Amino acid sequence: MPEEFDIQKLKEEYPEIFELISPEFLEFIFSKETSSKIAAICLENGVEDEEKIEKIAYRVTLALLNQVPKENLSEILEKGVNLNPEVAEKISIEIKRRIFPQIPEIRPGEIQPPKPFPPVTEKTEKEKPKAPPKKDVYREPIE
Repeated sequence: MPEEFDIQKLKEEYPEIFELISPEFLEFIFSKETSSKIAAICLENGVEDEEKIEKIAYRVTLALLNQVPKENLSEILEKGVNLNPEVAEKISIEIKRRIFPQIPEIRPGEIQPPKPFPPVTEKTEKEKPKAPPKKDVYREPIE
């Protein structure tokens, strides 16, 4: 999970996300307790590679932020982290059982967890508004 420095960098890059999320929810997502549980679940299921654990934690964070569907977590872990389908399913079940139910209760009037943002792709980043078509001034001579 990101350290405090990384969280500050994220806040600077994506302030709109952090304005929509309650402090309790952010604290839950980035807490050492949550990251320890994710690491423990991975170790219990035979995933010991730190890089894979970080990738799993990243995808769980995306699910907590509603950026990917929680229902497809096993598939996301299988494809995104290159896990065996059985291991991905076991980890997904444990995450849903031990982490998702602990999401802080939202009191009336508090800001809800964010709705999914449209995925950013290279195409959307590079798209520029199209200029209106110019009048075709080229004409070939007619014989």
